[in-house]
Amino acid sequence: MLKEKEKIKNLVLKEQYNELCELIKEKKNRLSLLLSLSYTTDNNIRFKVIKAAGYAASVVSEQELDFVRTAISNLLWSLNDDSGSIGWSSPELLGEIISKKIDLFKEYVPLVISLLKIKETYFRPGVLWAMGRIATIEPSHIKPYAPYINMYLADSIAETRGYAVWCLNQIGAPVPEEHLKHLLQDTAEIWLMDGQGNISKKTIAEIAKEAVARKKQ
Repeated sequence: MLKEKEKIKNLVLKEQYNELCELIKEKKNRLSLLLSLSYTTDNNIRFKVIKAAGYAASVVSEQELDFVRTAISNLLWSLNDDSGSIGWSSPELLGEIISKKIDLFKEYVPLVISLLKIKETYFRPGVLWAMGRIATIEPSHIKPYAPYINMYLADSIAETRGYAVWCLNQIGAPVPEEHLKHLLQDTAEIWLMDGQGNISKKTIAEIAKEAVARKKQ
């Protein structure tokens, strides 16, 4: 088990997704090992795992759709108080997996959005990122919720307000003027994986400037 997990981790870090997907196709339960790698405090590695999970789940769903649906259900359950688990990175994993096969998994989108209401606020940044990731593929699923996204633009947690701005950018919604000036001066840095899978550190000001540039187009 440990050897398998290390092999999967090495493939993730090297971004060798074709080999990784072949490995998981041979034994689909390896998808669970891949998902477990997302429980890390290293955000660069965490986003690489999330990215890899999207590819792997997409490939597995072509052969074993119900298996991936079960994995999605387990991720949702991990965010429940009764699950007994922490559910770290579950919102982001959900967003990436759903976005890779939006036509197959669109019924889960409202469930992801509903996660904004759960009391554990440490999941909130991930939910906002997941909403933005889904919006990179199908913004119409997220656009009606712009007023709710706006509620988090002044949040005390940098990732929460940063992903809220990014999410608004993906649905083409303007950042309200009462928040924009502050956000354009916000030097807090966050890790971000964009819709093309690029992983980088950005200041919230940089993300807000993208919103301004989009508005001028």
